[in-house]
Amino acid sequence: MADPFLEEQYPVKGLYQALAVAAMCLQEEADTRPLISDVVTALEFLSVNNKNSESAHQQDNASASASASASASAASPDTYSDSSGEIKSI
Repeated sequence: MADPFLEEQYPVKGLYQALAVAAMCLQEEADTRPLISDVVTALEFLSVNNKNSESAHQQDNASASASASASASAASPDTYSDSSGEIKSI
């Protein structure tokens, strides 16, 4: 259902949520369809929510890497972490 050029690099939950919004817009009875302003609000929320999730995930990964690096360095003064995060001996 998603654009193949995305190469599955998107949050699946976000896709399903956007599809749910789209499905509401396809209701046969006009009275049951959401207002366009509500659709815009929902999609903006999904967009912001997904960006925040990605940022939090990236920050978590960076924090974990920094923490592991700091722990390794503190554990042994004869080691250091290079730019790739690999622990090296002096």
